[in-house]
Amino acid sequence: MEIKSVALLGAGAVGSYIIWGLSKLPDIRFGIIAEGSRAARLRDDGCTINNVTYHPQVWSPQEAKGVDLLIVALKYGALPGALAIIREAVGPHTTVMSLMNGVDSEEIIAGAVDSKQILPALIKIASRHEGNGVRFNPEKTIGIVFGEAQAPFESERVLAIEALMRSADIHIRHTDCINEEIWCKFRLNVCNNLPQA
Repeated sequence: MEIKSVALLGAGAVGSYIIWGLSKLPDIRFGIIAEGSRAARLRDDGCTINNVTYHPQVWSPQEAKGVDLLIVALKYGALPGALAIIREAVGPHTTVMSLMNGVDSEEIIAGAVDSKQILPALIKIASRHEGNGVRFNPEKTIGIVFGEAQAPFESERVLAIEALMRSADIHIRHTDCINEEIWCKFRLNVCNNLPQA
């Protein structure tokens, strides 16, 4: 298995890490799913990341239909309204990876697509909005942690996604304990980040 096409839903602070990495791969068909005024703004203005403006392709859900990998990087509250978009973009062989905070985005997405197509994941990144763009330190970014919820843990799709992300300099680690890792990230957000803020 090889990942040759990737769609991103959500081009904010988390999605910017994906844009930064995958935009440099010439052999990967990569685009951001957006509609209406958001799509027009992305086409016109691009995405400014670490003071560099990127102009990835902008696709409707129909244009993204059947990509090998769909990455969902929305704010949690936006997910219910995006389920129709996810359903439209996912084909029979699409893997869906959610990088959203919380512990139930995979379960919510499974209301729109086959749960077997969902590969649980999380992201740890210290990114911030700065002016009209996003800034993060690529070297210090922990990155994406992902894995199958049950054996076989080194599945074909896990190895294919890991190879893709490593070729894009995106930090990634697969794990045999992804559900525990997701809960640990939730604990970090609730127990550490709130008091620090």
